[in-house]
Formats: sequence, structure tokens, C-alpha cells
Amino acid sequence: MTTAPRKRPRGKRRELAPLEPVDAKDGAAMLRLPTDRHRAFVRALYQVKPGHGANVKAAKLAGFGSPTSSAQSMATIASRLAHDERVLEAIREEDEKRIRASAPRAISALSRLIETPSAKDHARGIAMVLDRVHPVETTHHVKVEHDATPDFKETAQVLARIAELAAKYSVKLPPPVIDAQPISKSEAA
Repeated sequence: MTTAPRKRPRGKRRELAPLEPVDAKDGAAMLRLPTDRHRAFVRALYQVKPGHGANVKAAKLAGFGSPTSSAQSMATIASRLAHDERVLEAIREEDEKRIRASAPRAISALSRLIETPSAKDHARGIAMVLDRVHPVETTHHVKVEHDATPDFKETAQVLARIAELAAKYSVKLPPPVIDAQPISKSEAA
């Protein structure tokens, strides 16, 4: 005779201590939005299922339009909201917040991946951690050589002698030519 495993009796659940109230503050871009409905639109974008019509659903959740608004009217409202520079800045700001907030879960998942040698991407997870903890260092050695051939030395000597003679006989020299370009016939005329 086999006995079925006995279920543990359900007791009273342990009460959780109340959390301290969290006063989440909107960022600068969210505060620059003109109305609370615009802020609600940005937040609603993260609540609706992504895909076709997501912007319209978010606009409706935020309170834009009216019960009698046509589908085309709502699509226009949603499009204008989604392409407003202020809204786009607020979305970027919220994206950064949400990515930072998901870091603990990502690190936990990465730890589980690394601790599971049979996982398909085990080696890639290890490589990713090592790349961030001990990045590969490369060293480049650049050697610049300047060869002052005799022609350059002679030219410098000739120019110095010209300057010396000009100073001796009070001859005013034109400024040195740095980049000489040939003059076309039309410019010379």
C-alpha cells in the first residue's frame, strides 16, 4: 500500500512589514512635459503590449481623445505624441531608469548562467564578465622619424643667409610662403 505524500497544512501567512513610502520623482525630461496626460502617455507606453496600435492604446490610457473619437483621430493624436521631441526625451529618460532598475535581475540571471556549466551560453557568460572585469589591454608603440636630408639642411641655410643679408642692408622681405599654389591664367589677369 502506497501512501500519497501529505500536504503541509496551510497556516496563516507571515505578515510582511509595511514598506516605507517611496516618493518616486520624475526626471527633468518628464517634468518638462506640458501636462500630466503627456506624462501618463509615456508611462502607458511601458504598460501596453508592444506592436501595432500600442501608441493608440497608450494615448487612450493616458486620457487623450474622447469616447467618440474615430480610430483615425486617435491614430493622429498618438502619432503626434510619439513624435514630439519632448515626449521622446521623456521616453529616453524612462528607458534609462528602467534599464538601471533591471540591473539586479540581469546580474542575478548572469550569475545563474555562470553557475550552470551545462548551460548553452555558459562560456559566453564567463567571457562577458571577464571582459568587463579585466578588459583586454592593447599597447601601441608609434615611432616617428624625421629625416633631415642634406637638401632640407641646405635650404634652411640659404634662407637664413638671405634673412641675414636682408637685415644687414635694410631690405624688407615678403612674408615666407607656406603653401604655394600655381596661379591660373584667369586669376593672373
